[in-house]
Amino acid sequence: MKQTGILSNNYIPPLPPRMVAKELAKLNTDSLFNLVELWLKMSATQPKLSKDQRAQGLTQKQLLEYCNDTLKALKDQKAPKRKLIDRLLVDYYPSGLNALQLAQIDIQMMVDKPNNYSWVSSTAKIVKKKDDDDTNRAIDDFIFSLDSQAFLDRLITNLSNLYLTHIYISRHPNFPLILIRIQMYEYVHFKKTRTANPAVANKSQPDILSRTPYYLAIPMSSPNLIHSAANEEDLVSKIILQSVEMTLSSTLRQIQLFPNPDPPVRTLEAVHVLKGVSRFGQSLASWTPYADGTVDINPLGTIEDHLSVNPSKLAMGEDKNSLVASLKFKGSTAPIESKTLYETNKPPQKTRSLNDEQLTHSKYASLVPVQYGEFILEDTLPGALEAPKIKLRLLGNDVFAGLHQLAVDGVIEAKKVPSWLTGSENSTVGRVKDGVFQPSASSS
Repeated sequence: MKQTGILSNNYIPPLPPRMVAKELAKLNTDSLFNLVELWLKMSATQPKLSKDQRAQGLTQKQLLEYCNDTLKALKDQKAPKRKLIDRLLVDYYPSGLNALQLAQIDIQMMVDKPNNYSWVSSTAKIVKKKDDDDTNRAIDDFIFSLDSQAFLDRLITNLSNLYLTHIYISRHPNFPLILIRIQMYEYVHFKKTRTANPAVANKSQPDILSRTPYYLAIPMSSPNLIHSAANEEDLVSKIILQSVEMTLSSTLRQIQLFPNPDPPVRTLEAVHVLKGVSRFGQSLASWTPYADGTVDINPLGTIEDHLSVNPSKLAMGEDKNSLVASLKFKGSTAPIESKTLYETNKPPQKTRSLNDEQLTHSKYASLVPVQYGEFILEDTLPGALEAPKIKLRLLGNDVFAGLHQLAVDGVIEAKKVPSWLTGSENSTVGRVKDGVFQPSASSS
């Protein structure tokens, strides 16, 4: 450790081999082989000689040659990842994986299985004190455009004053995002010795207990910070977000994070489209063609001419209910043409298609799948002293895709579906008063 509170990359947490094997087994086979190949090239993650191996006269160079040869043989044989995991635990890293390796496994898991995480966002704003009291007043958005290493160094310094911390930073391989994994530890003052009697404790050997990793995802040129969803009372998440505010602030400006009211989103791509640099973030459902550059009427044209409003203009002989539903939920009866949904310098891997089952697994799939929606319906009735209220809550893997399918199946009438039930309002939490949608305001 270079300074108190910062956990070294070389620290090996005391995890049982079966737990390490379980984490490794979660990775895709190709990802695991590629990650081990990376470990053998990095000095911080290369296998180290044990005392027995040194006593036998084995050199570090010979150990690396053996590990590389074994890895290549397993890869050529297309061996199952179980065999590689066995070699890792027995021959490569018998003492266990270090903090850097465990962090890289978690980040790779985020890429391999993105649906295993839950994300929310906060907007960074430049604030100043009000003249009449001590509260802050937001005066402008703060746009993230960071020197990632300088930001990381300052964040480490701020967090290390509060907790024993390990921080790992990387770039997402597919999205223009900086990913930060924050692992906090607490001291356990008495560590039990590995003796036949588990009740015997060696007081001279303190151990540390790890907390659940917390993640930040920072889109460039956006005021939004994407981060792990956590309970409002979670102390660690509060400390981390406060540390981010301190890291971004300086003597010339004060930065404050304001939580966005949107419910948690389960895929990083979806929340990145909503909160990162993407034309589609504010142009969903019936507005999609405007972001796609394939509008079917002039933006200044007569709204009554739009097919979703006037389905009588649809071609005869077509399934009009299905076409109207597609116009309501997708904005078009044809697939979108944009190859990517966000700004990136990388060549696109594939063309996105809203109506192509091979790419989206469902012809109803939403551009940005959300898993939760809550609307309070309030209508004023003649003669009523108080407007009745109804709470509508939607849950599912892709709530708007489910509503789209119900419209196509005729369970609900497609042309009567309001815009806030198609995703075009860009919010899934709000109030509908006398038919007018009012999104929930973010905290300030």
